[in-house]
Amino acid sequence: MKNIKYQASTFDNIAGLTKEDNSHLYDLSIEAKNYLLRHQWCKSILSGWLAVCWEEILGVFLFEIEPAGSGVDQFVWIVVGDIPRAYIDVESGRDPRSALESYVTIMRDWVEAVLNGEPIEDCYPVEVPATKEYAEILQNRLDLLDTLIIEEL
Repeated sequence: MKNIKYQASTFDNIAGLTKEDNSHLYDLSIEAKNYLLRHQWCKSILSGWLAVCWEEILGVFLFEIEPAGSGVDQFVWIVVGDIPRAYIDVESGRDPRSALESYVTIMRDWVEAVLNGEPIEDCYPVEVPATKEYAEILQNRLDLLDTLIIEEL
C-alpha cells in the first residue's frame, strides 16, 4: 500500500523532517513525545524512531527512554493520530505490526465494555468520554486499522 511509509531514521532527524516539509508528521511526532513525557515512569527520552506513518493521520513511534524506576521497559511504542493515544510495551509489540495489533486489542476491549454497559476501570484508559457514540467511532477506526494498515504491514 502506497500510503504506509516506514522510516528508520532517528527521531530528532526523521528523514530530514522539518515542520515546513511535513507539518502533519512533525505534529504527530511532537504529540507522541508529549504523550510519553506525561507518564511518571518516563524520566526522559533518549531517542526515538518513526516506525509507521499512514496518510498523515497515524503515527507509530518507537522510543528509547530513561526509565524513572526499576521494572520499566527501556523501549516503548507510542501510537498517535486520529485515534486515542496509547503506549504499547515491547513485550506486547515486538515490531510495528504486533504493536498495532496490541493497540487494536486493548482499544477493542474498551469499545466492547462501553457498548455492553460494563465498567471500564480494567480497560486501558482511553481519553474520550465512555459513550456509545465514541465507542462506535473508535470501533470504525479500529476496523480501518485492521483492514487498511495492519494487513499491509
